[in-house]
This record gives sequence, structure tokens and C-alpha cells, in this order.
Amino acid sequence: MFALEFARITEKSAKKMVVVFAENKTRLTPAAQLVDDGLGGLIKAHLKQGRFVGSMGEMQRMTLQNQPISTVLVVGVGKQDGLARKDWWGLGLRVGKQLDAMGVKEAMIALGDLAEGDKDPTTTVQAGTALIEGLHMGLYRFERYKSELKDHMQPRFQHLTVLTSTRAARFLEAAMPTTLATLAGNDLTRDCVNLPPNVANPQFMADEAKKLEALGVKVEVLDEKQLAKLGCNLILAVGGSAAVADQPRLVIMKYEGAGKDAPYTALVGKGIMFDTGGYNIKPGASMRGMKFDMGGAGAVLGTMRALAQLKPKRNIVGVMPCAMNMIGTTPFVMDSVYKAYNGLFVEIGHTDAEGRLVLADAIGYTLDKFKPTELVDLATLTGACMVALAGGYAGLFSTNNALANALAKAGDDTGERLWRLPVDDFYTSKSSVADICNDSAGGWGGASVGAAFIKKFAGKTPWAHLDIAGVANIEKGCVGTPEGLTGATGFGVRLLVNWLLGSTPSLETAPASGKGRRGRPRKAEVTSPATAKPRVPGPRVLGADGQPRGRGRPRKVVA
Repeated sequence: MFALEFARITEKSAKKMVVVFAENKTRLTPAAQLVDDGLGGLIKAHLKQGRFVGSMGEMQRMTLQNQPISTVLVVGVGKQDGLARKDWWGLGLRVGKQLDAMGVKEAMIALGDLAEGDKDPTTTVQAGTALIEGLHMGLYRFERYKSELKDHMQPRFQHLTVLTSTRAARFLEAAMPTTLATLAGNDLTRDCVNLPPNVANPQFMADEAKKLEALGVKVEVLDEKQLAKLGCNLILAVGGSAAVADQPRLVIMKYEGAGKDAPYTALVGKGIMFDTGGYNIKPGASMRGMKFDMGGAGAVLGTMRALAQLKPKRNIVGVMPCAMNMIGTTPFVMDSVYKAYNGLFVEIGHTDAEGRLVLADAIGYTLDKFKPTELVDLATLTGACMVALAGGYAGLFSTNNALANALAKAGDDTGERLWRLPVDDFYTSKSSVADICNDSAGGWGGASVGAAFIKKFAGKTPWAHLDIAGVANIEKGCVGTPEGLTGATGFGVRLLVNWLLGSTPSLETAPASGKGRRGRPRKAEVTSPATAKPRVPGPRVLGADGQPRGRGRPRKVVA
């Protein structure tokens, strides 16, 4: 259980465990200074005796005796005024990981009001929501198959209080439905991507999508026989050699928040549930970790889950082509030629360039059936993109500047950063016997070659391709990966939700005053269908006296 609330910060606010921020050993943030004042200056006195310098993410733990606060975790921020939303998210990641390692059950974070006296609460809302996102993601564990965890190794954290002003708390509370829904989607993505391939096969993804029907999503699943009738021969070529229980599926999720006649935005995610490389078989070291090759499909699933909970007034279709790239009795070999759904003939130059093949059929089908006004695909497509950008950025390829710029901004806001790379026709792999070849041109410019292949199937629809090979999961030793994440990252969910909702969580629903509602509280729930986590109550706002605002029980947010 992870309970969340907001309370007004005073010199006597903090309880047993508090997290404060410092620019250096002599300069605390205003909120941290209030806590230090309540402790008679013990925080600064402690910092002056040590080597703490206040660099970004640096941590110093203090244990106090005979004080209302038993533990203080001081976190360096460099200079608070220069922090962007992604910086607060990164700080939250580190704090969450540290709180989990410390084994504490509850903590307070002294955030304060970063725009005190300013009518615009955006700065505080962005910092607060980013901190909560990061802390929640830092606390995440995937331990479903660890049967021998000792009691002291179990996750313990249960309750977070964000200390701020009454005014800022009101706006943060209004932003929580978006934050909590996004985190639920992110958890679902991370759970699915972390699962082993003998559990998470194409049918598993179809079953997970079906669970979204309870939230109003219409789900259609096309099996191998239906795919054959449709002419999705590329998906069948990649996945046809898998076992009977692992045959490919094309999963279509429709959310129609703007009505049936409104246009769609399309999201398509590569779902290679495991990639052996086919007959261009991967060496053992490269095959390890190929369960993560469905990170694009996982991100689309998590995004659809978040959007279905938030109910935006727009139509979105999420498509997951799911297959296992195996070696078997159905031939899928080099020099073969297959007719794609859209009628183009594709020569197979490499069986380990399979992700672009399933995307080609899925994109062709999506454009034909839904006529979206814009389409974004996500895929752990190429090692070449990881070589170029490591774990710091995903590759962004697009035929539309407005779409590319909007996605890049959403990525900057959330910390899921994108770097635009070329996708000129120069990179298209030519074939002497077919319309196009899926070959990766010997590895040179592989990320652009893969993107150029997909572009051929996107047609004139505004399109963007996100190559998330380096960011969908944490590779040991890969530079640029966020500190505090392990395994699957859920990359793409927060970015896409931010883009689709229009950047910063809406403040329009914030209460005009600090008064609460009468009657029973509404409840918040952050539950990942893949893990069935317990109910998570939403935030409540406390007054200076520590009591709930308004009449009756505390207010809670519906997530």
C-alpha cells in the first residue's frame, strides 16, 4: 500500500522521517530551512561537519536523538531555481530507491511552494508530480518469482506526505488523477515487459488488453487464421514458427472518448515477445534479455490503460502486433519474399530485422481500418540506435515537424528524452527482386535504415517512430540510464500520456478555495492489472493544525 497526502509545512510539520533538499552545506531550500528551524539548526550543523557539497542527487543521512524527527535524508539539488521537471523526477527516483533500501514505512518530503506569492502554480505542480512519479518508480520491484525473500527484504514503504503550502497542496491534489493513472499504466508496462517469455506470450498480451474492457476500451484480437485471411503475411512470417500456444496475435484497443465520428490518433507498439534472431540466430550473449523486445507493445498497453482511466475527449487506437521470432517448421529465411498487408512485396535480407516487419503489417492495417490523423510507433528496433544514443535518449524519426516537436517536448517534460535522427529515402534498403528489403545494410546507419523501412508503410499520414532499444530496459553498464531504475523502465507511457493530454496535468479542476467536500471521501486507486496491487488512497490536504481541511472526512482524489 502506498498512501499519499499533502500537508502544510511548518516548523513542527515533520514526523519521524523527512527528506529535505540542499543547494550546498550552508544553503538549504526554503522548505528545508523551515524544517531545520524546527530542529534548532541541527541539519546545517551536521552538513558543515561532513563532505556534503550539494551536487545533484548527492545524499547525506542524519540520525537524530531526542528529537521529533529520528531521520533526515538531505538530498543535493545544485541550484533549486534551475531545476526542470525531469530533474525533480530524477531526484524522486533516487529518493524512492533510497527509502526502499532504508526499509522505512513512511516519510515526508519538504518540497514547499516553489512559486510562493506567484499566482501561477505550475512550477510547484510540475515539481511535485515529478517527485511523486520518480519516487513511485524508484520503489517499484519485480519479485514475482523470488520465493525465498526474507522478511527484512520485503518492500515496506507505505505512506508519503508532501509538505508544501495550503495553496500549492490544493493544486497538487487536482493534478493527482493524471499522475496516479499514469503511474498505474507505467507499472502495468513494467510488469508485462519484465515477465519471462514462457509466461508473456502473444496470447498473454491479448488477455491483458481484454482487461481494459472494464475501463471502457473496446478490444479486438486477431489470431493466426484471421491474420492469414487479412494478408498480414509479414506478422505470420515472423511468428509462424512458434509453438501452437505462441502463435502471433494482432491486438487492437479502441478508446473513443470523442465519439465514433471523431478522428483517431494511432499508437502502434512492436511486440516481439522473444527474439532468437530466427535463422540469423543471435549469439548467446545477445539473446539474453530478448524478453524485453516487446517494450513498444508494453508501452502502448500501459498508455491505453492510463488514458482509459483518465477519459480524455479524444479517440485513440492502440495496436500491438505480438509474435515470437523462433526457429521451427515454418520457413522464414533469407531471400524469401512476402506480400505485406498493404500489397508491397518485401524481400527478407535478415531474419533478425523482424520488428520492422510486424510493424509494417500492423501500421498498414491501422491506416486502412482507422484512417488516423497521426500515428506514432514505438519499438525496441535496433542495437544501432542504442550504440548511437546509449540509455540517455530514444531515437525519434518523423515525417512531420509539428508531431516530432510535440513528442520531443513531452519527452523533455517527463524525462523520457528523444533525439531526432534522419529518415531520408537515402536509407531505404533496395531490393532487386521485390519492392523493398528489410536488410539493415550491414549495420551502417542501422537505426535510420530500420526507420526508413517503416516509413514506407506509413504513407502520407503524419508519422513518428520512436526507437526505444536503449531505454526500454536498463542495460548494465549502459551510460545515460536514469539512476534508480532496474529492469523494464516503462519508457513511453509518461511521454505519450503527456503528449496526448497536452503537456502539464490540467489545473482547471483545482478547488477555488481550501474548503473540502461534505460526505464520504472519494477513493483513489493505483492498481496494475498484472500485479493486482492493493488499493492506494489519494491525497488529502491538512491545515496548519495538522487536521483535515473542510468538513467531515478528508478529501480524496479519484485516479
